Amino acid sequence: MKNVSAAVGILFFILGFFVQIMVLPEGKAEGIEMDTSLATWIWNTRDIETKSNDILQFMEEKQVTDAYLQINRSVMASSYESFIENATSKGIRVHALDGAPNWATRNGATYQANLFNWLDSYQANATENQKFSGVHLDIEPYLHSGWTNSYQKTIAFYQDRLSDGKTHAMSLGLSFGVDTPFWFDEQSYNNRYGSGNLADWIIKTADVTTLMAYRDRADGANGIVALISNEIALAEKYGKKISVGVETGQTSEASYISFFEEGEAVMTEELLKVKTAYEHSSSVQGFSIHYLDSWMALKQ
Repeated sequence: MKNVSAAVGILFFILGFFVQIMVLPEGKAEGIEMDTSLATWIWNTRDIETKSNDILQFMEEKQVTDAYLQINRSVMASSYESFIENATSKGIRVHALDGAPNWATRNGATYQANLFNWLDSYQANATENQKFSGVHLDIEPYLHSGWTNSYQKTIAFYQDRLSDGKTHAMSLGLSFGVDTPFWFDEQSYNNRYGSGNLADWIIKTADVTTLMAYRDRADGANGIVALISNEIALAEKYGKKISVGVETGQTSEASYISFFEEGEAVMTEELLKVKTAYEHSSSVQGFSIHYLDSWMALKQ
């Protein structure tokens, strides 16, 4: 995994278009008001205790700018502090990641309050270099039975979570990001939030919408470029940002979902095509690679 390969070279080429840096007096590089980024999800939070150095080295080699770190309240605050401080020194921003389908229910407010109560306390006690830079919600309400049995009520609960999450993130001075599938532009809502297109509402609400555009090709009717076009247009309309998410894990779904079979060289080539297709868009922030463990194991 640590060998310098053609795939890494391609990825660096992509990032050459993306990242603006300055050199601090002490010689460290730090992103400045980055218009673009490269992010990844860290779901196995215990890994920041057991293999923190490996994770940080990998992310630094790949020039990752943002890490979505799953909040596990059984992990000691000191472990988060150490990991985030080391990530910060490498120019990597860490976002507090949480959410589950049952958050889009009546009890969802309690689940979300548990996150923000923990985050409030953590941020209050951490030094500047140990603090989270954002909040990142991954709720996926379509995986809950209410999506089929009580669609409008489930959507309203989901909108409650995003609306409240945005307000709380703002109160902490944090950016607010949301994971959504690319097909939410085909979903509507008609509830206490009014009526409209779900993707439109989410993109307008969030600071950054991470589109789960899980396809292994950029081109074609079922390719990434075509599938995210509506969301890019909405983000441009509202002056918001989109991060294009791709999958690297093995899946039992269709083979075109993930880059697991193709490997990193193909993935970076396809991402370059997406970058080229939207290089004039002010709203394409960059890419999010799902997820750290499978990316680290991805063949070259």
